[in-house]
Amino acid sequence: MNRVFKIILLLCLVLFLSASAFGQKRELVDKIAAVVGDEIILVSELDFQLQMFLMQMENPNLTPAEADSLREIILQQMVTDKLLLVEAQKDTTLNIKEEQIEQALQQKIEELRSRFPTEAEFEAQMRLEGLNIRELKAKFRREVRNQLIRDRYVQRFMADVTVTSAEVREFYEMYRDSLPSQPEAIKLSHILLNIEASGATLDSARMKAEKVKKLLDEGGDFTTLAQLYSEDQGTAASGGDLGYFEKGTLFREFEDKVFSLEPGQISEPFKTRLGYHVIKVEDKLPDRVHARHILFRTEPSQEDEQRVLALADSLHNVLADGNAEFTELVKEYSDDGDTKKQGGELGWFAVDKLTPEFKTAVAGLEAGEISEPTVSDFGYHLLKVLDRQDSRAMSLEEDWDRLREFAKRQKSDIVLQEWLEEAKEKIYVDIRIDEN
Repeated sequence: MNRVFKIILLLCLVLFLSASAFGQKRELVDKIAAVVGDEIILVSELDFQLQMFLMQMENPNLTPAEADSLREIILQQMVTDKLLLVEAQKDTTLNIKEEQIEQALQQKIEELRSRFPTEAEFEAQMRLEGLNIRELKAKFRREVRNQLIRDRYVQRFMADVTVTSAEVREFYEMYRDSLPSQPEAIKLSHILLNIEASGATLDSARMKAEKVKKLLDEGGDFTTLAQLYSEDQGTAASGGDLGYFEKGTLFREFEDKVFSLEPGQISEPFKTRLGYHVIKVEDKLPDRVHARHILFRTEPSQEDEQRVLALADSLHNVLADGNAEFTELVKEYSDDGDTKKQGGELGWFAVDKLTPEFKTAVAGLEAGEISEPTVSDFGYHLLKVLDRQDSRAMSLEEDWDRLREFAKRQKSDIVLQEWLEEAKEKIYVDIRIDEN
């Protein structure tokens, strides 16, 4: 099982074309495969990506020539990602919210967790690997953020790409025999009700943090108190030790507090999405700090969940009785800021790609009908079916919008390749793999 876990972990990282998540374990002596602007790609990173790719192949036994060719293709993709990141970082308007990073991180963790039969097996294997969820997220965080920045930059870059009606028809005639069939699909909107801790839960955690701070002010030892009281299971045994970390490794509200302190200083209790923290900075270097923390969690209680479920049931009854419009309740109650302005609309989904809880909730519902409250990692949802579509072959008449997107994507790829060639002329790129 140990080897299986490692393979799964690597496969979950395949979207991140950098192995910096494992940089702390890399040998100090390494060689440079390529330089892109001020960014470098190490040979160890390239080899790591090659290893991940081979693990996904049914028959990974390549000839030396095939392996060299694959290695070169992977390096070129890594250079492309670095080019995009270098340019994206120049755009100061590209703001990635902490909530978006957290959501992407959670999706990666859930993807990893789903590959184990039970939660207990997942946690047991994590312990065997010497990891916990906090450490795993810390390893992923920077690459997740970089990926989101690159994606946002490409989206903005491609926003000006347009296709004419003639180009859509030309695309359809050229690829009609190889176009995918339209799967059974469903168009959804939702009301999301977050499950959040109540005031009593928050007050309890705050008072615990204040009590520990008082003990510290009276001369208590931080390491000992962390071992006794901290609710961070990943660090409590080591006295709350977070080790050295750079900016961008943890979430912003926590880092802002840590980096504002000097070595030896202990913070006042402060709140993040995890709960109330008291932190101590052990050492501070220009680019990183060594800190400890004591955490008192503010996770929602069973009573908090029941309170939100009761609200969801109430809204469902109001809708079932026809006493309110769905879009009106979206505006008043939904906690999903991204869809609230669109009446809660989530868009089209292939039915077989829905999450299990969503698939169960909408099974048998027709257009216009609303599901019973269903829970996910984000909270309770009321799902409204806006439309349904059976599986069928694509046509110009029925799938114009989707075909236009296909044609736009193809044209965008061409534009992006032209941009990359121009970027290589402006940004210093030095491929050194042959020197190694």
